[in-house]
Amino acid sequence: MTPPPETPDRGEEIEKALAESDLPPNLGRTVLRGVGLAGGGYLLAQVLNLGFYLALARLAKPADFGILAAASLVIGLSLMVSESGMMSALIYRRDRVEEAANTAFLSSAAGGLVFALVSLAAAPLIGFFFQSSRVEHVAAALSGVIFLRTLTTVPDALLQRRFSFVRRVVIEPMGVIAFGIAAVIGTANGLGPWGLVIGQYAFTVNDLVLSWAFARWRPRPRLATYRMWRELVAYGRHILVASAILRIGEQADTLWLGRFLGAAPLGQYRYGYRLASTPYTALVAGGSYVLFPAFSRIANELGRFEAAFHRSLGWMSFVAFPAGFTLLAVGQPLAVVLFGHVWRNAGGATMAMCLFPAMSSVTSVASEALKAHGRPDLLTRVNTVTTLLAAALMGVLLPLGLNGVAAALSIASLVSGAYAIETVHRKIGFHRASMINEIWPSAAAAIAAALPVLALDRLVLHAAEHGTAGGAAILALEGTLVLTAFLALSAILQPARIRELRGAVLGKLTARRRAAHADAGP
Repeated sequence: MTPPPETPDRGEEIEKALAESDLPPNLGRTVLRGVGLAGGGYLLAQVLNLGFYLALARLAKPADFGILAAASLVIGLSLMVSESGMMSALIYRRDRVEEAANTAFLSSAAGGLVFALVSLAAAPLIGFFFQSSRVEHVAAALSGVIFLRTLTTVPDALLQRRFSFVRRVVIEPMGVIAFGIAAVIGTANGLGPWGLVIGQYAFTVNDLVLSWAFARWRPRPRLATYRMWRELVAYGRHILVASAILRIGEQADTLWLGRFLGAAPLGQYRYGYRLASTPYTALVAGGSYVLFPAFSRIANELGRFEAAFHRSLGWMSFVAFPAGFTLLAVGQPLAVVLFGHVWRNAGGATMAMCLFPAMSSVTSVASEALKAHGRPDLLTRVNTVTTLLAAALMGVLLPLGLNGVAAALSIASLVSGAYAIETVHRKIGFHRASMINEIWPSAAAAIAAALPVLALDRLVLHAAEHGTAGGAAILALEGTLVLTAFLALSAILQPARIRELRGAVLGKLTARRRAAHADAGP
């Protein structure tokens, strides 16, 4: 008797789906749609985040945020090390994806547990460095976040390689809501930094539950192999080293400010950094999240790859530079209007960081291209330049106080962006002049648009002195002036991009009108 054919189990179906390497029917449309969805989801999360931080700015002291920042010193580094580049390696993977996913899951979970224990053991050292027992206790309490966060590595990678944008559209906004509610309740009841710790755990648990729910993947540890682990590490170790260097550099401000100026200036800096980094992280959420898997699919077609890279770099610059230099014009009044006069110094730091969102966005696009090209090792050089220069400049400019440290971040971002572009030219072969031509028109237009508005605010409008409602109205006017001037100057410096933008907007409006007429019927 002939045995019946075997029915493929669920694992085989998943393997087939995960290993699918064909391009989407229209990669360009998928990327544009993804940028819109991911960026829109991120902006929703930031609007929610802003609302909660408006409340937290009045419920918690600057020193409370400084304590949390100091206590979190090793959290980011531990998370990055325990993940070991597994997420990028899994996204880049082209075959045996189910085996890779299970191997990455076990590796990340084990690493997360180890580094959670290391972080717990290091808490007394952190408290000693910052000369604060409160920092020590908060650092110990946060160590559990490391293990929980590493459990999301594989589901997050699978969502990204499938061009699924649910992480940006659903998971992150829900996480912000969980954090905000928990943190506001905690700080309103006088818990200070402990209310913020509770918020961190609420965010992490929400992230863990929803990531696994939407990934629709369940681990089968028996499929994990040592051979696959070595293959993943061979690619991921470069991401690990590069990320470690960058993460260490990101803690330089905490070390300099927290050790020599105290918790309150560090808290001011963190709020300023939050304002300055919002444009950058929004662009990364809407762009880089999509660009790495997209670039990876076409990296073997050099002409197509270069065209996609130039287009991405140009549009990223078109958005990032006006966003960054708008902060130069309105950073200080923005902080006062949003958070109150006690946060005025945070606004000054935001202005000094104006180059950070623009040039970091350029570096981000270049980094995704290097990873997709199969050269993640080159990220180590780029991040080393950023880290060493930022740390050194922060030490040199520390006598200038908070604004000196913030300016050091801008200068380091400028040099890092230039070096990243040069690395792409030398190692991938993309034309240097073409890359520069994608960047400089937006940079020049943004600077020329922002400086007159800065003078207008300082000499005439004084948005920070008109209360919340009046200040918000003036800030809206100033932002509109910057944007209008930027678009007018761009029409002169980069008319092709303005024509493309106009065509895209008109095309979208026409499509909506047609859809409305179709729905209305005869």
